[in-house]
Amino acid sequence: MTLRRRISLLSAAALHLVLVVFGGLGICLWEVEALGPLGPLFTYYSALTGADSGYGFYAPSVGDPPTITLTIVDDAGHAIADTLAPHLTREADIRVEDLIELFHHRRADDELRAQLAASWAATLFWRHPQARSVTIDMGFRRVPSLVDAARGKATRWRSVYRARVVRPARPDAGGAS
Repeated sequence: MTLRRRISLLSAAALHLVLVVFGGLGICLWEVEALGPLGPLFTYYSALTGADSGYGFYAPSVGDPPTITLTIVDDAGHAIADTLAPHLTREADIRVEDLIELFHHRRADDELRAQLAASWAATLFWRHPQARSVTIDMGFRRVPSLVDAARGKATRWRSVYRARVVRPARPDAGGAS
């Protein structure tokens, strides 16, 4: 291996470790103006490699992951709950969890959220042909600390995004156009 190749590989490894440190500290390089167009590039690289992950499993500030509740209501007014997870393989369920996290991500704008909500509603309308509307509620379960739980404080739901999608009116089977 040539000296030039060794230096290149060492530099790449050092850059990766620097990105791991920034990820562990929760610093988003996208927002560092001094990096210019490299900020988004480093952010994407960090997300793809996991360098942006921090470890805080036992930290008091670590909350539950975002959760989506999907409520389907039929013409008679009966409500049922459903999930997006297909429960076919663990990998498929992880992909759904990733979509939910993307939905919650601070860079996701309202247009992206509306598109995802419409797509999920279409999936549920397909699964439940009798459904008249689908309510999508994304939020978090706020679990109290052990001390507060011992005092009787209950888990609370904090809704971050809520949308109701109504199935378009079905055309009459024998009606005029």
